Amino acid sequence: MDFLMTQWDSLMTLVKGNPWNSATIAAVISTIAGSGILSFLRRPKSASQGEAKYFADGKLLTPPTRRPAYSDRMAYVLAEMSALAYYEFEGSGGVVKDAAKHFLGRVSDNSEEIEKLLEQFADELLVKGVDSIEFFRKILENSDFELIGTINVKETQGFVCRRNPSKGASYVVVAFRGTEQKTSDWLTDARAVPKQEGVTKVHTGFHEALLVNEDIDGFTAMQRVEEFLDAPEAKDANGELLPVFITGHSLGGALALLAAKQLGSKIDGASYTYGAPRVANYDYFRGMKTPVFRVVNSSDIVPRVPPGAIMTLIVKLVQGLSWLTSLVPAVSGLLDKLEQKLDMLMGYRHYGDQRYLTDVKSGEWNTVRLLSNPPAIDRLIWMGTQLSTNIFSPVKSHGMKLYRNKLNYIANDRNKASGT
Repeated sequence: MDFLMTQWDSLMTLVKGNPWNSATIAAVISTIAGSGILSFLRRPKSASQGEAKYFADGKLLTPPTRRPAYSDRMAYVLAEMSALAYYEFEGSGGVVKDAAKHFLGRVSDNSEEIEKLLEQFADELLVKGVDSIEFFRKILENSDFELIGTINVKETQGFVCRRNPSKGASYVVVAFRGTEQKTSDWLTDARAVPKQEGVTKVHTGFHEALLVNEDIDGFTAMQRVEEFLDAPEAKDANGELLPVFITGHSLGGALALLAAKQLGSKIDGASYTYGAPRVANYDYFRGMKTPVFRVVNSSDIVPRVPPGAIMTLIVKLVQGLSWLTSLVPAVSGLLDKLEQKLDMLMGYRHYGDQRYLTDVKSGEWNTVRLLSNPPAIDRLIWMGTQLSTNIFSPVKSHGMKLYRNKLNYIANDRNKASGT
């Protein structure tokens, strides 16, 4: 308590006479309080309870690794990995520090001092020790996975691990974390105006998160991945790289797809993404050979952004409205500007082989079906049906828990049917 009072007095000294400082710090401290409650509620109650949340179905953890086709077991394993990527192995308080960084940048000459005090305040207030690298490592080890390294580059987090089964083949997993409730992640998602080089276009935010932003040692997230894949732990007894599977949910899926593109023919494996948004245009993925399986849960809204082919229709509609209002220059001018903005988002397309998870009523996993590349018109009809029942279904369908439960049931059901 004495520490908190001392920190509070220091903050008050800095903000006196500066209303902007006061308002900003009030907002950040509100974030601290909310994060403290969130950290407390989501803390593992014990090691056994926390570890039981992941890889609960051990019989599915040894999928085929040299088969380029879609694997139900691998889809389940990588869904678990994509969920585990959200585990804050870097420690508590990341939301607070992220908020401090983005809100205090232009506050005053004292911004660095205020940020330091706020971080100390957060570290003291938040629950300590619940999100640690040791606990994270233990979760993996209990299912015979070995942590090779973690990625922590600004808003991009992830990890690389190796499967060491008592029987069956070893393989390596690269998993990226999806969008969190952090300012930087929201900004990454929102920077959708693509980076263009020649005929290729790629989402600016995703591109920079993987290939441009650097950690404190000057490494990008992609360079960290390559470093870990070059480690002895990622190789077999002959020094050859083990099969590599790259995965992620939401934003993490976008990063996984870009990472698979960067690694190219260096890896023997595949990429499985869950609820991933569109990342680039057709030309960007020209020459890519790594198999990509794009798993989409029923009416999940995220795979439908940024807009794809429908953007062409929207631009044409705006052009038509501009022509119709040509006698009203003020309106026509606004529509012309809108068309220019929309035109900048043209070209986004999905890449990969889609696997569509049908909708189920609460808990009725036995009714789920895995469909391969169903027609767009069918998916639109199904989404419309769900919207008529529950307007929030596109958001609820994005949750990783639904993906994991459905894929777990499908893997067991289909393996049972095939006798494997």
